Amino acid sequence: MMEKTQKARCVHCRAEVMVPDAYAHGDHIKCGACGMQHKVSRGEVLRLVVADVAPLKEALQANEALIERLEDEIQGARRSLGIGINGLGVGLIYFLYQVAFRDEIMSAELAWQAAAVGLGAGGALELMNLLFLAKRQRLRRLAADLDQAKVEGRQLDKMIREAGRL
Repeated sequence: MMEKTQKARCVHCRAEVMVPDAYAHGDHIKCGACGMQHKVSRGEVLRLVVADVAPLKEALQANEALIERLEDEIQGARRSLGIGINGLGVGLIYFLYQVAFRDEIMSAELAWQAAAVGLGAGGALELMNLLFLAKRQRLRRLAADLDQAKVEGRQLDKMIREAGRL
């Protein structure tokens, strides 16, 4: 006599797993494609949940550490001066040019002018870096990585909760 089977999807690789009716609620079955152990959950709909959540909990902890690291990197990237620090060099060059080639006398007024030129150039460089260059690209990449890590964390958390319900 032919034993009845139902199909359910593996929560890891999404492959179809054939579950014979001989498997009761809570029994363990292995996915033929990826080898992950599952528990059979028989209710209105046949479902498979992860049998051993320890690796999922470890992955969730690693994911949380990754999220924390990415958030720190984003904050650091936002606070960094990047190429804007080169404005100090521009201010120094302005000061030296005025003294060496324009025969200006070293004075507090000239130093303040050089500082203003340096701050203006640094601000402009930093703004360009933020709007057009590497800083913006880095912030985008970090934000995308952070979003992906958060989605993966929610998926791991969902899988752990589902396994705990059985």
